[in-house]
Amino acid sequence: MKPNIAIIGAGLAGLTLARELSADAHITLYEKARGLGGRMSTRRNDTHQWDHGAQFFTARSKAFQTLLAPLISSGTVVEWQPNITTLSPDQAPYKRPWFEPHYVAAPGMNSLLKALGQDLDIHLSTRVEQVVAHNGGWQLFDDNGQLLGEFDWVVSSAPLPQTQELLPARLLGDTLARYQMLPCYALLLTINDADLPHFDAAKVNNSPLRWISFNHRLPGRNINAGTVVAHSSDEWAAAHLEDDQETVKQLLIEHFCALTRVNPAAITSTQLHRWRYALSADVPDPDCEFVLNAPAKLAACGDWCLGGRVEAAFTSAQQLAKALRTEL
Repeated sequence: MKPNIAIIGAGLAGLTLARELSADAHITLYEKARGLGGRMSTRRNDTHQWDHGAQFFTARSKAFQTLLAPLISSGTVVEWQPNITTLSPDQAPYKRPWFEPHYVAAPGMNSLLKALGQDLDIHLSTRVEQVVAHNGGWQLFDDNGQLLGEFDWVVSSAPLPQTQELLPARLLGDTLARYQMLPCYALLLTINDADLPHFDAAKVNNSPLRWISFNHRLPGRNINAGTVVAHSSDEWAAAHLEDDQETVKQLLIEHFCALTRVNPAAITSTQLHRWRYALSADVPDPDCEFVLNAPAKLAACGDWCLGGRVEAAFTSAQQLAKALRTEL
């Protein structure tokens, strides 16, 4: 009889784990958001869209390249060959070369997750609030105290702080405490393309901003309107995390305009997204690709185990799946 496994979080790690184990177990995924994506989310309105989390990804492992191959063939994943520059408030811009393929999903970054989520049992808009031991297994309860189900195993692929809150500290606490996640702000702007510089994206030095992308110029975007995503540095975000959000937004707009020489009057709309758990701090042990307590039938995986890259989420989940197959 196949075991029942609950996976908390339907980002890349959770979806990868579910796909890897679908032949070995009954898998149910719970995602608190209304749609798939996590930090590969795409925000849309009637005329614009912003990939306000991950901007691109690389594929350095053979396993991840194999996963992407059919998605590249179908056009869901597209190689991105942008004009990249480096900006700094105290130095002239200079071109920034890339030495490996970089990819985006189309028409939005969450398209990759939608493709991977097909045929999986995913419960969206469902926040898991409690994980409670019961009869040798686990019960999951939502934020209304309603029982979601009983499971043999529970795996969290949620961001680290949420994983720490959900999974019993006495069983995984010491291991999880070794990891850390860092915040980031995403500034989302609409600006006519004619009012923007010629480059497609910029790495930023010596500024509260660390990255600027003209999102509408990414491959496969079915939009004509100009959209900008500008990410802050994690240090600046941490220092201003609880500041008045309108003040934070205006400060980042000022830095964006100073760096790009865009006239503030050209900006037609502004939004700010606060990612509390955006980036991974230094990895304490690169050989520890996941967290597992087999006797307790609890586990965790995610990009935070391996440094925060998109591919890290896939690798963490794939390696956990290998370990779990020996336990099921």
